[in-house]
Amino acid sequence: MNRPHPGFLSLVVDAARRLRRPIVPTLVAVLILFAGTVSLFATTGLAAASQQRTLERINSPEGRLITVIDAQGEAGLSPESVSAVRFLSGVDWAIGVGPTVDVANATVSGGGGSRGAGSGLTVPSRAVYGELPTSVLDTGPRILAPGQALSGPGLAAVLALGDGVGPVAGRTIDAVVVGGFRAGPPVTMLNDSVLISRADSGGPAGQDRLLTLWVSVGDVSQIAAVTEAVRATLIVADASHIRIETSSELAQLSVDVVSDLAHSARLTVGSLLVAVAILIATVQFGRVSGMARDIGRRRALGATRTTIVLHILISAGLCAVVGAAAGTATGLVVASLVAGTLPPTGFTIGVPVLMVLAALTGSVPPAIRAARLDPVRILRVP
Repeated sequence: MNRPHPGFLSLVVDAARRLRRPIVPTLVAVLILFAGTVSLFATTGLAAASQQRTLERINSPEGRLITVIDAQGEAGLSPESVSAVRFLSGVDWAIGVGPTVDVANATVSGGGGSRGAGSGLTVPSRAVYGELPTSVLDTGPRILAPGQALSGPGLAAVLALGDGVGPVAGRTIDAVVVGGFRAGPPVTMLNDSVLISRADSGGPAGQDRLLTLWVSVGDVSQIAAVTEAVRATLIVADASHIRIETSSELAQLSVDVVSDLAHSARLTVGSLLVAVAILIATVQFGRVSGMARDIGRRRALGATRTTIVLHILISAGLCAVVGAAAGTATGLVVASLVAGTLPPTGFTIGVPVLMVLAALTGSVPPAIRAARLDPVRILRVP
């Protein structure tokens, strides 16, 4: 009659119970995994944390900005370019602005008079094309319709707009201010203006010139590729008058930082994993030798070779989980204290997983040896 194979849970419980006999190989294995994990966090982990902090600085709003400029309006840059580039891969947001036009409170007679409330003081306004990005423009929960406008910080009071809303008019433009906004980097220069929403298709002659187009990419490393895509996508009459400005140096620095760390990390992590696998193999060979009679008895009672292999691997896995978990916790504390920040989430998860895999890999040869032990020879009484 065939003896039923024990369930996996039973093997885990039995392996955990037998880790205490002998206890020394168990403690040594846990210590090896703990030391290996902490070493990775103290070397590659600190470098990854520092890299993360550096990339966050490089990946600033200013560093991710592409600026398309038609300074004299001679290029014929169409407002439709905003919609065209907005949906390019890697683009976070895109807005365009037209020429500056002075506007005043349309309800005040004698616009352009002396300063003071209700005096008709003018402020700069800009026609804006595209959806205002809430990530850099605090506009509140609103979507502007063409002809509606938002005033920069303090401009509603300058225009003497009651409750911050009301009609404004200029020489070639008029709109209704429906609220305010505050611009953050990289478009803080808009704070001194009234932004008047326009349809991307433009409007009457003289009101549909696009002088500046700002395009923000999702990551600074995408600057070069997105810039070329934007250049090819622009709807423009004479591209020779277009100037495109980017922070290409920051983009290259980002690539270099990532590349350098990846190269050094591969060498460090690979070498340490091999060392851990070899040390665990050595410990497990000693463990198997110390448990030889116990393994022989189990084989004599009907345990299969597969069961023996699984038992050794589960024991190694449990030691690895304990050591890697303790090492990860310690490594995170070290990284936080030394670097002032934590490594990326992927690194934090990947290190203990790789450590457990290294321990299991190193335990395979001892497990196979344990399964091949001859129970008759082991249990023979001299």
